[in-house]
Amino acid sequence: MAGKIPNREAVAKREIGRTAVSRQLAVVLSVFFLAAVFLVPVGQYVYDRKHGNTVSLNPAGENRVQSASLVAEVERRNSAILEDIDILEDTLEERSFLRKIFLPPLQYVLLRLLEQGNEKAIPGRDGWLHFAPALEYLTGPPFLDPDQLKKRSKAHELWQPPLQADPVKAIVDFNDQLAQRGIMLIVLPVPVKAAIHPEKISARLANGKQGTDQPLANRSWQPFAAALEENRVRLFDARPVLTQYAAENGGAYLATDTHWLPGAMAEVAGELARVIRTEMPELQGSGGFRLEPQTVVGQGDIARMLTLPDKMSLFAEQQVSLNQVTNGQQEFWQPDRNSPVLLLGDSFANIYSSEGLGWGKGAGLAEQLSHLLQQPVDLLARNDSGAYVTREMLAGELARGRDRLAGKRLVIWQFAERELAFGNWKTIDLRLGANKKTDFYVAPAGEEVKVTGVVAEVSRSPRPGAVPYRDNILTMHLVDLQGENGKLAGEEALVYGWGMRDNRLTGLANLRPGDTVTLALTGWDAVEGEYGSYRRTALDDEMMELEIPNWGRAIDEKNKL
Repeated sequence: MAGKIPNREAVAKREIGRTAVSRQLAVVLSVFFLAAVFLVPVGQYVYDRKHGNTVSLNPAGENRVQSASLVAEVERRNSAILEDIDILEDTLEERSFLRKIFLPPLQYVLLRLLEQGNEKAIPGRDGWLHFAPALEYLTGPPFLDPDQLKKRSKAHELWQPPLQADPVKAIVDFNDQLAQRGIMLIVLPVPVKAAIHPEKISARLANGKQGTDQPLANRSWQPFAAALEENRVRLFDARPVLTQYAAENGGAYLATDTHWLPGAMAEVAGELARVIRTEMPELQGSGGFRLEPQTVVGQGDIARMLTLPDKMSLFAEQQVSLNQVTNGQQEFWQPDRNSPVLLLGDSFANIYSSEGLGWGKGAGLAEQLSHLLQQPVDLLARNDSGAYVTREMLAGELARGRDRLAGKRLVIWQFAERELAFGNWKTIDLRLGANKKTDFYVAPAGEEVKVTGVVAEVSRSPRPGAVPYRDNILTMHLVDLQGENGKLAGEEALVYGWGMRDNRLTGLANLRPGDTVTLALTGWDAVEGEYGSYRRTALDDEMMELEIPNWGRAIDEKNKL
């Protein structure tokens, strides 16, 4: 009787169990495996030595304040170690020579053949690009859903403070604090590009009548607007204005950038100015501001996030026409601290004002409002984290005893709408402090002083290409200062300096606690008008941010910019 014929599964198991590898092949495979394991770190070490890269950590947070409790001390040290591991991972990823060699051409192939972007940039239709978090804001869960708020409140690293996820709570608190001083607040969330241009995402959303449909929105948008109205917070909804502008002009946003077109921004400013004139006619002035037409050619921030090979970009530069604002002496517009109007803004306010964003200067949102109102405008703007950073800037001024709200009648708070789902909406005290004497060194006005100090704490720089901004300012706390003459007014200093320029990390970004650095310090007040709008990463110690900062320029070879 013939034996039973084994099924395919039994044959496969038997063959797998009897896989034969010759001794010579085993040796070759082992050599290749060991080479792959050891040659990559050796190659990385040689690459770092050649380019002067070093990685230093602060084991267990040795420079941090000791805790009185043993349990708290263990938790603190554990958090410090986890933070250092995270820093090390980010640093190694950024400096990887394999990443620099293979990522750009691979991204080019994926984009050209498969129309695939990356975790930040999503290709759309007609050569348009979309910022991934912006699409996630539209398609994600309702940002006011209780479960979502609870989930986000816990979405922070162990070494970071808890996150406040509810935007309504923060906005109402801010409005109430301003109302106590007789100041009106207008909230201006700027919609994400895909909300106004869904036809640039998918052919299914294209209807042939650009901008005529209701804009897309997160499912919590209407409840959010209703909550603000219920709490008597004035919300300026830019959606109808931008939708109409897109319908009449063929678009309201830059094709490969996250931001709006100059004309769309000016249209929003015009409608906002009309509202202000209606409710507060006394704010209409006669400042003599005028418009100077200018043409600018630039590349979008989302296109730069794709990390394509140099000179192999698949996206052409875009030309836009903007209107720079000047005074009667043909001088560029500048913010006026004595103005009754204060604008708090992010990169949507800065896009045509800050040259570092690549789209010209002197034509931003504050400038357009000044021209339309013929009234000087005060400005506090930073290119990221609109949910809290400008309020922190304002609170910092007040805490130092500088009443930035003195004489103010109106505060306009502009932020990117995606912040509603992803921002940290912490409440911030706007209490006016007293001028206090401090031991922190501040460079004399108009001078540059060479100092050497030890880094006690330094903020983290973003990975180039991971954020939609090419430049980033970091914050340092220096101790044990030494000047050229051996004496300084203080033994420590708070210093701002470039951590990233044009998507390249500077020498200062390599600093870690315990390192020694030599800088040329200048008073921050002297350069704030030029650098104040750039993205800046802050220190974990919020009280440190209350000290008066300096601007630091690296001058030694190790940290040369």
